[in-house]
Amino acid sequence: MKKIVTLFCGFSIAAISYGQDQPESPDTLRKDALNVFMDASSYIRKEINFVNYVRDIKDADVYIISTSQTTGAGGREYSYFLIGQKRFEGMKDTLIYPSSPDDTEDQRREGQVKTLKMGLMRYVLKTPLAKHMDIRFTEPLKDEVSIDRWKNWVFSTSANGYLSGQKIYNSFDFYGSLSASKVTSEWKIDLDAYYSYGEDTYEFDDGTYSSSNKSKSFDALIVKSLGEHWSVGGSTYIGTSTYSNYDLHFTIFPGIEYDIFPYSESTRK
Repeated sequence: MKKIVTLFCGFSIAAISYGQDQPESPDTLRKDALNVFMDASSYIRKEINFVNYVRDIKDADVYIISTSQTTGAGGREYSYFLIGQKRFEGMKDTLIYPSSPDDTEDQRREGQVKTLKMGLMRYVLKTPLAKHMDIRFTEPLKDEVSIDRWKNWVFSTSANGYLSGQKIYNSFDFYGSLSASKVTSEWKIDLDAYYSYGEDTYEFDDGTYSSSNKSKSFDALIVKSLGEHWSVGGSTYIGTSTYSNYDLHFTIFPGIEYDIFPYSESTRK
């Protein structure tokens, strides 16, 4: 009997591609990232994770000074001063983010992060990480440019009342106010008007007795800037009050102010 032996030969081919870009490792990206010195919250560090936060200002490519102050409208204005070092020597930027009085804490944090991201792009552009950045515009533009019809004026009003009563006693109180303010680099104007009225009524066996008090007042603060250091202005108060027992109360306080540091540096001094 003849034996037939069959031989099978197999070949494996490995396909190797050349010239394709290999993804950069996280270590490489971190090494090439912008070094930033800033007193940043954990939220900012998490949302702006394409920079290195260094502990020593000498190691920083950019250091950021942040300040905040209350606005005339009752919101808060956040200022960020970016100062370049080393290869970014001579580069300086000032970023402003004004928040509205009714903004939530999350809205304020998001606004601060967006402002810082836009300010840092000028510096990130000069690093290898620039090719990984993507800038998008999320809102459509209107055909017409909107303007401030109120000329920086902010108006507010409030009113409240209180009413209570018993068999022999009734009480009524009302309070209202109206204010207007304007804060710019040239002017600071704050106007306030108040009105209050209260009445108490008592019933006794021999008759009804009542008492009332009424007060009206107006105060104003007006300051005009004369430059980076000087300003002039004053405040005044006019009021009447039956409770305080005066028909007319009037005061005026003129003033002049000199600032050692210029107004443009007021948030940093």
